[in-house]
Amino acid sequence: MKDDMRAYLDAPVSRLGTDCEKWDRLERHFGRGDLIAMWVADMDFRTVPEVTQAIIRRAEHGIFGYTDDGEASREAEAGWLKRRHGLTVDQSWMLYSPGVVDSLFFCVEALTVPGDGVLVQPPVYGPFYEAVRLFGRKLVRNPLVRGADGWHMDFDDLEAKLSQGVKLMLLCSPHNPVGRVWRREELQKVVDLTRRYGVILVSDEIHADFALGERPQVRVLSLQDADRCVMLTSATKSFNLAGLRQSSIIAPDAELREKLAGALKRAHASSPNIFGSIAQTAAYRHGDAWMDAVVEYVRENRDYVVNALGEALPQIGCRPQEGTYLMWLDFTGLGMGHEAVKDMLINRARVAMNDGLFFGEEGRGWFRMNLATPRANVTGTVEHLIDAIRSR
Repeated sequence: MKDDMRAYLDAPVSRLGTDCEKWDRLERHFGRGDLIAMWVADMDFRTVPEVTQAIIRRAEHGIFGYTDDGEASREAEAGWLKRRHGLTVDQSWMLYSPGVVDSLFFCVEALTVPGDGVLVQPPVYGPFYEAVRLFGRKLVRNPLVRGADGWHMDFDDLEAKLSQGVKLMLLCSPHNPVGRVWRREELQKVVDLTRRYGVILVSDEIHADFALGERPQVRVLSLQDADRCVMLTSATKSFNLAGLRQSSIIAPDAELREKLAGALKRAHASSPNIFGSIAQTAAYRHGDAWMDAVVEYVRENRDYVVNALGEALPQIGCRPQEGTYLMWLDFTGLGMGHEAVKDMLINRARVAMNDGLFFGEEGRGWFRMNLATPRANVTGTVEHLIDAIRSR
């Protein structure tokens, strides 16, 4: 990483007073505001400079009326997917959606009917459960299995569940919160099983640009026989643009795409935010070097935490995640109950992390830590943890 880029990412940028949930809402969510905010999955890095410049240029026009999902945005996204992931996408497959969470809801509403089984793989991001329950679908659980070498899919259980009438599977790839980047053969097996049993596969790939190890992220639409799969993607996680509300539903199958387009239209959610579209276009066109540097920086943060906690607090389970900028920490080795750990993190360590129960009962005793932040926040968090736990 070049020195100027490292300095850019190291530089502390106060987000206080910007109405950001991560820092300005600490007291509301945790009961106190004097914490290091290591929770919400957005970054504390300034985005690609060209994105800011593009927004300023458009703002100077002064008219912000109704807009459309323009050709430039689609071209930029298709170019990014081809350049960074080797995936060729027909631009006609793309539908605009306000966000990937919104897209999960649209997929469940449009592609299933009340009472249908929708399968998830816990522990998993909370809105996966919410999307199923909100629309009166049946939640089918295929829990991930934790082994000595990390987390894996239970394919025997997966096939058994799919064969019992499941209509839709929600896949998280890379997986949030466990941090797995699924192998090509694992994903191909999922595609093969869902195809065999007539199950539509929806793959949330919002973290796809954060593959931290030697294994590259495999896009679901690059797999054989993936024509009945739907890929959810966005520049918001990659380039820290979540507040601008921009994402894509990519569906090669015309029938599925028509159903999804209908759901978007019914919700009046098919027109983009002007600045979201402009920001995404600029990010995908100009963000390669920035993205490379951020991935390297997050990897360095991850390695620091793994080494520091492994040496000072081996009772905290801390594996180097393969993907995402979110670390899944196991506090069960402390011999404390979940609520006691939570209280210790907030009131003694003074750090804010995501509660593992947000990801399902399988997250009891676990907490999620955000690594997409300047190194000083990471080292400060580790020091606070060491002091709090050693002084128990």
